[in-house]
Amino acid sequence: MAIDPRQKQLWLREFQLNGFVVLRNFLPADLVESMHDELLPLLEAEHAKAVADGYEKGRSPGRLSLHIAKYADMFRGALCDARYRENPIIEELVETLLGPGRWKRGWTVVEACWRGAGFMGWHSDQKIDDTPDLEAPHETIRVTFNIPLVDFTWSNGSTEFIPGSHRLPRSFHDTTDLLQVPNIYPVLLQLKRGDAVLRDGNALHRGTPNLTDAVRPMLDQTYKKVFEAD
Repeated sequence: MAIDPRQKQLWLREFQLNGFVVLRNFLPADLVESMHDELLPLLEAEHAKAVADGYEKGRSPGRLSLHIAKYADMFRGALCDARYRENPIIEELVETLLGPGRWKRGWTVVEACWRGAGFMGWHSDQKIDDTPDLEAPHETIRVTFNIPLVDFTWSNGSTEFIPGSHRLPRSFHDTTDLLQVPNIYPVLLQLKRGDAVLRDGNALHRGTPNLTDAVRPMLDQTYKKVFEAD
């Protein structure tokens, strides 16, 4: 399924300007609801275990990140749908952003937060080891496709972004410079079930507090640029 050329151009411009693009009504809401229902027992069980363990091993209180592959045998329904793992529209955009035939699918993760989860620190998902030159001008080398499994609001732990921060060299994100900036104007994403986000791995972002009694889960599908050494 090819993307309408005009729509593709608009999405890519939004991505290049902000470091992310919001794809409204991208997936059927009933598919996303089925994904949520399929994952909920696993999330509740893992959360209960983490609470019992006191969120040991570096876990942030109220937050979990689980690699789907570890639990693949549990899933037979919506989580096996190719519109998540191998979405043709997403992968056409990835092909343009990372280069024809120059990318691979990375890990598939569910991230979730519960009441008690506070602000995360501002961070980039792009790893130092994956960055050819920490001081070089920006190059998109990692892209993540996010599917919120519930509506994202100001009260349940939505994601905040600093638009345009993806253009900074990767080395900037490992300094304390950001903490010295007197004014930062982030954007808190308001998303409905069925919306999706495609984001540059170098964009600075953070999770916000979940003030509700319901878990706030989100699926991640990551894509990485392949370099000759890979």
